[in-house]
Amino acid sequence: MNKLPTLLLFLLLLLNSCKQENITTSITSPNQINKIEFQLTENGTASYQVFHGTETVIQKSKMGFDFKDAAPFGKGFTIVGSETNTVEESWEMPWGEQRKVRNHYNELIIQLEEEKAPNRKLNIYFRAYDDGIGFRYECLAQNGVDSVIIMDENTEFQLSGDHTAWWIPGDWDIYEHLYNTTKISEIDALAKRNHPNLAQTYIPENAVNTPVTMRTKSGLHLSFHEANLTDYAGMTLKVDVDDKVGSRGRVCDEFG
Repeated sequence: MNKLPTLLLFLLLLLNSCKQENITTSITSPNQINKIEFQLTENGTASYQVFHGTETVIQKSKMGFDFKDAAPFGKGFTIVGSETNTVEESWEMPWGEQRKVRNHYNELIIQLEEEKAPNRKLNIYFRAYDDGIGFRYECLAQNGVDSVIIMDENTEFQLSGDHTAWWIPGDWDIYEHLYNTTKISEIDALAKRNHPNLAQTYIPENAVNTPVTMRTKSGLHLSFHEANLTDYAGMTLKVDVDDKVGSRGRVCDEFG
């Protein structure tokens, strides 16, 4: 008589434990060459991966923020909704190599909410183009909060290899440096502290300015940069050459 209720309870517990485990959704570019895969891990941490054809460009990388006088945006999220749409339009450049620019992409919008109070909300927009990808965060209005101070952006770019990179040190004041050509694992911006052109007297991290460009062993070229910095800091990428598996290196957005 007691076996059936016990079995039902076991099944309910099993289903509940799997509820948040590795929830994955994805979006591909119009010609299917580029793919962005979003995953919410079992502890509610947002992460993403990027693929170009059969090549993994960005391995699983975490996303989030640290705030002043507030809990970070890290773990504890649940997906409360998602949307997809396709945009195809053109706009005219005031100058450049071509007059008309085609803006064609598929978009995935992930709507997140914290499971625990105060149940803050965060949207992440992913756009997959045929020649690249992009994403942005949208912090929604929260009850009783009129503003936040971002202390750190924890967006990671977990690279899939020790690529050849063209970089300049993370000087916050100027970009007037000759580019260095090294492997990711050989980037040492701290060694450039005494460079005569270095405007900032102290670089706190082994970091590089964007755009930073790389070439994989297969010949694929990658370039990391930012856009539409409205009321937001410029992006400087901290290079973590010790966090690697084999020839893997991690570049994460430290000062975003």
